[in-house]
Amino acid sequence: MTKRLLQAILLLASISACQQKPFIDVQAHRGGAGLMPENTRSAMKNALDMDVNTLEFDLQLSQDGQVVVSHDNYFHPRYATRPDGTWIQPEDPKEYLYTMPYDSIARYDVGLRPSLVWPEKARIAETKPLAGELIDFAESYAKKPVRYNIEIKSWPGEGEGTLWPDYKTFCDTCVPLLLSKGLGDRLIVQSFDVRALEYMHEKWPDLILSYLTDEDEADIEEILANLTFTPQWWSPHYSVVTPENVAYCHAKGIGVVPWTVDDPVEMRRLVDCGVEAIISNYPDRLIATVR
Repeated sequence: MTKRLLQAILLLASISACQQKPFIDVQAHRGGAGLMPENTRSAMKNALDMDVNTLEFDLQLSQDGQVVVSHDNYFHPRYATRPDGTWIQPEDPKEYLYTMPYDSIARYDVGLRPSLVWPEKARIAETKPLAGELIDFAESYAKKPVRYNIEIKSWPGEGEGTLWPDYKTFCDTCVPLLLSKGLGDRLIVQSFDVRALEYMHEKWPDLILSYLTDEDEADIEEILANLTFTPQWWSPHYSVVTPENVAYCHAKGIGVVPWTVDDPVEMRRLVDCGVEAIISNYPDRLIATVR
C-alpha cells in the first residue's frame, strides 16, 4: 500500500467518524400520538414498523383491577366516543376508568375522532388495551427486542383511592404484571409521583426507575434531593435541559430522557446537550433527525 493511498483511507475514515451521529434512544410517546391513536395497539404497531427503540406508554387501573393502557384516568374529550356514539365533551362529568370494569371501558372508542392537538393523527377505530396484551403483541410483532418506558400514573388528590387508585394499589397491581413479562433491563418504570418511586425502589430494588419532572423544575440538585435514592433515569420537560444538568446527571450515573419533543430543531439541541434518549409524539421526525 502506497503512502498516498494510506493517507486517503485514513482521511475517509476520519470523515466518516465525524459524520456519525451519537446513538439516541428513539422513544415513541404513547406509541407516537401525533401519528396514530395514542396508547393503542395501532400506535405501537406503527412505531415498531418505524423501528423505534422504545415504546412509551401509560397505565391506569379499572374497577376490576385490570391494568389498562391510558394516559388519562378518565375518558378525555380529546379522543373519546361513548358506546352510543356520542362524543365526550369538555363540560361533561368525567367518566373515570377506576369506576368502571374493563368490559365497559372496552366499549368506548378512542381512535376515530379527529384530533385538534395532533391533526395529522390517523382516524382508526380503537379501544384502550390491556397492558399485558399490548406487551404480548409488541413482543411477538417486533423484529428485534424492543424496550419499554412505562408510566405509573398515580397522583395525590381528593379523588385518590376512589376515582383513581392510591399509589400503593397502583404499584402493587402494575409492577408484578410488568415483571411477569420477563423483560429484564428492557423495562423502565417512570413516574412523577415521588411516593410511587420510593415505594417501588423499596419493594422492587432491581427495578429500573425514571423520575419524571415538569417544566417548572430545573434545578437538578433540588430535583434529586426529592428522592432518597439515585434513579437510573431523569426524565425532564425538554425545555429545562442544559449541557450542565446533563453532565451533572452523567457524573452520578443517571441517564437523561427529555419529554416530549416534536420540533427537529429542539431535538438537535438536546442531542448536543448529550442526552441518551428523546421521547416524541412524532417518532418519524425524531428518526429523521437523529439517525
